[in-house]
Amino acid sequence: MDTRERLVETTSKLVRKKGYFGTGINEILKSVEVPKGSLYHHFPKGKDELIQEAILYGGEAQMLKYGNALRGKGVEEGLNAMIDVMIEELLASNFEDACPIAAVALASGTIDERIRKACDNVFKGWQNSLSGYLERRGVSNAEEKSQQLYAMFEGAYVLSQAHQDVKYLLLQKKFMKSILEA
Repeated sequence: MDTRERLVETTSKLVRKKGYFGTGINEILKSVEVPKGSLYHHFPKGKDELIQEAILYGGEAQMLKYGNALRGKGVEEGLNAMIDVMIEELLASNFEDACPIAAVALASGTIDERIRKACDNVFKGWQNSLSGYLERRGVSNAEEKSQQLYAMFEGAYVLSQAHQDVKYLLLQKKFMKSILEA
């Protein structure tokens, strides 16, 4: 893995734990063990450009995990497996890891517009992928239902992290059927 990739991957991991404002350049550089000049060589616009790339990287990595969870399964089984991915991540990180996008999106009103758009693009990509999955399995109004499901899942993820209790994600398994059948 080259320096640029290590910077992006490390930043993505730090942002999940600390958010936009809690992730500092010096911590990133120390973790990757490169001088400050390397950062600006690969990301001339500095932290915001690096964060933007880290969001896209984290979003793609998360979408791959969700896709693997959904692959080859029926709708309810697949969605349950997707929720299980979220639960496993929270438990494995002792509730320190946030959603890789929400951790930055929450601060998007006070940061660079390109970062907000990157968050928006990742969320839309996730929703579109889920919509396609639902549509291929014969679910009516797949686009609207994917938006409803993602809103529920993100809210449950945030609450589960904040309360250090996965019961909010587990509740989604109970309520998603009503959305699918609506």
